[in-house]
This record gives sequence, C-alpha cells and structure tokens, in this order.
Amino acid sequence: MLTEHAAMGANISRQTAVIVPVYNTGKNKLTKCIRSILAQSYQQFVLILVDDGSTDDSGAICDGFAVQDARVKVIHQTNKGSVEARKTGVFSEEAQTAKYIAFSDSDDTMPKDALEKLVTVAEKEQADCVCGNVRRMYRGVAVPSSFAPPCFAEGIAQTYTNAEILSELYVSCFGISNYPVSLCAKLYRTELITRASDYPPIVCFMGEDLSVTLRLLPETQKLTIIPDIVYNYRIGGGTSKFMPDMLSDFLNLYRFKKEMAQRYPMPQNVEYLMAVEMKNIVLSWLEMCALSGKYDKDALREEIKRVCHLSEIEEAVRQKDFVEKEPAGIRKAILEANVEFINNALLERIAAGKYRRLIKKLLK
Repeated sequence: MLTEHAAMGANISRQTAVIVPVYNTGKNKLTKCIRSILAQSYQQFVLILVDDGSTDDSGAICDGFAVQDARVKVIHQTNKGSVEARKTGVFSEEAQTAKYIAFSDSDDTMPKDALEKLVTVAEKEQADCVCGNVRRMYRGVAVPSSFAPPCFAEGIAQTYTNAEILSELYVSCFGISNYPVSLCAKLYRTELITRASDYPPIVCFMGEDLSVTLRLLPETQKLTIIPDIVYNYRIGGGTSKFMPDMLSDFLNLYRFKKEMAQRYPMPQNVEYLMAVEMKNIVLSWLEMCALSGKYDKDALREEIKRVCHLSEIEEAVRQKDFVEKEPAGIRKAILEANVEFINNALLERIAAGKYRRLIKKLLK
C-alpha cells in the first residue's frame, strides 16, 4: 500500500529534481540522506537515486524507498564513478522535465527548508544558479569551519552577473577559494547544468565537481548566493587508500584549466596559481605513494624522477612569476629533478603530518 507521500508524489508537479549518486554508502548514512530529502518542506520534487553498481545493500535500500514513495526514482547502472552517475541522473527523463536540478552526496543530508529556500530565491531572482552555505557535521554535531568562502562574508543574498562571475568568482576554480566549487548546496536551472554535463568525463575521481564547475560558471548568466545553510556535509570518511588515478586526474584538470583560462580571461594571475597548486599536487601524490602505495625506497625515488619529467609539471615549475617568488626550494628541486632534496622534504612532510593523519583516522 502506498504511503501518503507516495500518493501525493504521484500527483504533484516535479519542478525540481534532486540527484544522488549512490555507491556502497552503507545503510545508516544512505537512509539519513534519503529521509532528509523526502522530509523537505518544499514538496514539488523528484528524488533520483543513481545506484552506481553498489556491491553492498545500497541498491536494495534505494528500491525500498521507491516502493514506499512515488517521488523516488531509482536508476541502476554498472559502476562508472560519481561523474558519470550524476550525468546519468541529469539526462534522465525525470530530471530533463524539471525546471531545476540539485545534487546531494549519499552520505550527507539537507536541512528541512533547503529546497524551499533555494527554489524561492531562484524564482524571485530568475537566477540560473542559487548557491547556499554548508554546515560541517560530525556524528550529528555541527563543527565550526576554520575557513568560510568570502562570497558569504556579507551575510546577505548577493546576485552576480556573468561579467562579475568571471571577474570575481571564476578564479575559485584555479586556486583562490572565493566561491565553493562543489556541485552540492546549489540549485541549477536544468538547461545550464545539462550543457555543463554534456561532455566526456575529464577525471576518474579527483576533482569531479571542479571539472563540471569549470564549464558551468562561464555559462551562468545570473548567480545568486545566499548565506542560509542548505546542506549538511559529513566530515570524516575520507579514504586513506592508494588512488592510482589521482595524479593523472590532476594533470587532466591542469590541461583543461589552461584551456578554460585562455577562453575566459580573468584579472587574476591564474597561471601562477595553477603552478603553485601543481607543486602541492606533486607532494600530495608522492606522499600517497609513500604512505599507501607500497612504494619501497627505490621505487619512490624512481617515481620522484618520473614525476619531475612530466611535461605539465615541468611547465608549471617554469612559470615566470613562480620562479621569481620561489627561486629555490621544492619548485627548483622539481625543475632540476633533485631526487634527494625532494625525498628528504617528503620525509619531513610525512613526519609533520603524523598527528593530522591520526585525527583523520579517528574521525572516520
């Protein structure tokens, strides 16, 4: 027998589609996520759960909610990664017939009035995108953030034209966090997010939200940012596993960022920002190799040597302003493929991060 929400869901106009990619999320987290969306004060939505080849009971949990509530649509597919899972949701019939699309990760939740606030502002401002604020949560308790994007500093709703987006906010995709690049905590006009998603994936895992936002922001004609909390982000749960695609993902993003920066010039020196970011990526990759990649000393030294000679990395560490601002140190060591210097710096970095890694492990 259908529940009250199921019967109501069969009759309401689905003005908004909420898309949730699901992969081995676990019963408790997934159930909380789905229930938080179904409990929204705004009811004119369809919830699209894209089961991305889960091997646990996540797919069955999704199906169970679909039986109980007609607002829930479940799509099962072989595992393709979160980028393709979101894309599947975007191009589904239910999403394409909606006016707006929002996203949630399957282990996060939404405050009860999140959709109502986002849709109300979108309708009032006739905005292509509405961005809300995020609350960090750990085991149900709000955790203060040490950093808040400057776009929320005024504490009031602010609307940006396309020119203002490119001059003030687009740089956030290149290294200065004026604006959150995550796809969640936002509401998009369906035509906009469809255009930004209609491309082959650039990355396998790392930077999947950024890869879409890089295309999305230049095509956004009107963006409204509100200070209201519209998303609860669950901290913890980050993986310590070796991710073999991490470096290649970032190199793909680097090439794509160069292309987009040339297409949409910004007043900021994004080439320098990208160069600094590349240095940090190199260190993060090598640290991962050392800690979870099962690289012995010799293998790690060979990997350092290989990475130093990658064309994108060589280009980044030769960037003019980067050379002037950091003439020595890691930048120079990468340029010269100084394996000994980089290896010693890496060992110091690993030692300094011991307690940070311990805390991160405890937060899982």
